[in-house]
Amino acid sequence: MGKPKITDKRWSIDLEKRIQEEHYGETYNSRYSFNPDSKKEIFVIDTPPPYPSGTWHIGAVAQYSMIDVIARSQRLLGKEVYFPWGVDRNGINIEFTVEKKTGKKMRTFERGNFIDICRDTIEEYTQAMRETACRVGLSCSFENEYLTDSPEYRSVSQSIFVDLFKQGNIVEDLRPNIYDPVEGTTIADAEVQRISRSTKLCDVIWETEDGENVIITTTRPELICACGIVLVHPEDSRYSHLIGKEIHLPLAVNGRSKKVIISSHHSVKMEFGSGVLMVCSFGDQNDVSVFREFGLDPFVAINLKGEMTEISGPLSGLSVIEARKKAIEILEQENKLSSIKDHEQEIPVSERGNNPVEIILLKEWYVKQIHTLERMNELVSEINFIPPRNKQFLDDWMQNISIDWPISRRRWYHTEVPIWYTEDGSKVVVPPSGVYVQPWRDLPPMDSEVLDRETKETLGIYEDMKAQLGELTGEEKVFDTWMDSSNSNLFVSG
Repeated sequence: MGKPKITDKRWSIDLEKRIQEEHYGETYNSRYSFNPDSKKEIFVIDTPPPYPSGTWHIGAVAQYSMIDVIARSQRLLGKEVYFPWGVDRNGINIEFTVEKKTGKKMRTFERGNFIDICRDTIEEYTQAMRETACRVGLSCSFENEYLTDSPEYRSVSQSIFVDLFKQGNIVEDLRPNIYDPVEGTTIADAEVQRISRSTKLCDVIWETEDGENVIITTTRPELICACGIVLVHPEDSRYSHLIGKEIHLPLAVNGRSKKVIISSHHSVKMEFGSGVLMVCSFGDQNDVSVFREFGLDPFVAINLKGEMTEISGPLSGLSVIEARKKAIEILEQENKLSSIKDHEQEIPVSERGNNPVEIILLKEWYVKQIHTLERMNELVSEINFIPPRNKQFLDDWMQNISIDWPISRRRWYHTEVPIWYTEDGSKVVVPPSGVYVQPWRDLPPMDSEVLDRETKETLGIYEDMKAQLGELTGEEKVFDTWMDSSNSNLFVSG
């Protein structure tokens, strides 16, 4: 009978250190390294790369320990296991950390300097995470570590973008986006949470073309300037006589019509306030849907700084909060406020910054995804989920997909969108596959291609056409961090 390798009777820090030293000794890589040329059945684990934003949480460590159990069990079953160690280092988290440590907002830095500080800062957290991963004994392939902010990894994300762009599956378009004015960036639906706040519920007096007063209840009087239509419920007999009439905006506006049409729509909640709804661009997602359904041209009432635009007349230049107070003040002065009362309301805020978000028109990059749902469902049915109930998570997620995925952000420590625009705007330049580029500060590398901006047709090589293109403008936007982390399976599998 074999003797135990550990003869110590009690645990101690020295014992743990000795075990770790032996575990990560000369034989470690031979035990846990991956041989792609092996004749064994290959088993690849695509771990969601952890994000080093501080001390690695015990819950995350426990999750990776469970993944490690799978890796070890598959090795015991005789398989060639690739258990990669990767770290997700792009994104707004490290930007927030640097802002907090320096006491300065991102846009007060020179861009390159800020990126350098982010890289140095996140490396400190990454090293601590590596040490924790080693200490708990994960059997990862640490020698093949990948970092999502490395040029090698980012070049993969950029190459995928270029391929999808050429296929027409990535488009640039002016669409309503969820926007955080404080952080100056678009965010995804999944990055929004709701909090409760106290606000004012205003019953505002509007007047129809024939002089009838109509009360419209709103918590956002500052958006009256962006109203595109007034709606009543088709089954609400109180207001059926109003349908088809025009109604005057109760606040002064600039550069747009001072009247809108009254129509009917089933989205109106008859029990809320007066039961009459002003639909603005954009107060919420229902407003977005109504504008699309009625084919209305949206108004831009809030700019990228979170300030009211010229269309808002006397509110122009004010922040949203200031404009709301000013709008109420004007309505009271002009006797157009029937009543006002305190109201508890849930509002959307950015998950990381906890800032109130707006829906505004922005030109962004989108991955088309609606057309893939049928094929996705077919593929999902072929996947073996363990346990089977986990399939429901993916099913639920896919059922909630109703729009294309906005992938561009207006931040800095992310992978850059690999596009240059020609002087006349009719063409774009994209880099060759496998080359990481930073268009905001560099010119296109050798073998870059020139494409027609609309048709995506390849027109030639950049070096040959350089003289015809005029001065190039590099794209300043970056990818949503999920555009990078979602490619980890492609990166680790080669």
